[in-house]
Amino acid sequence: MFIGVLSIDLSIPFRETIKERRNILRSIKDMVRKKFNVSVSEVTDGEEITPRAKIAVAAVSSDSGYLQSVLSNVFNLIESFHSDKIVSYKTDYLNYE
Repeated sequence: MFIGVLSIDLSIPFRETIKERRNILRSIKDMVRKKFNVSVSEVTDGEEITPRAKIAVAAVSSDSGYLQSVLSNVFNLIESFHSDKIVSYKTDYLNYE
């Protein structure tokens, strides 16, 4: 069994209110959940509101190639709608037996 985690750092400027920030993050999470069968969560390093946000996407599969394809498609979907907000991304894979 393979586990894949895609983490994406986003820049959401202070000029947007907290409500707008939440709406942006919620729209990204809902869009990914609706299109793919993956888990999505906002991952923060504390309670402080900063112009940065991090989203983590996790998926499990018995086929590593399929897992790589799914996480790549998730990133491409987010990039197509919010490419101006993506600062960096990282994908990690774990072989779990």
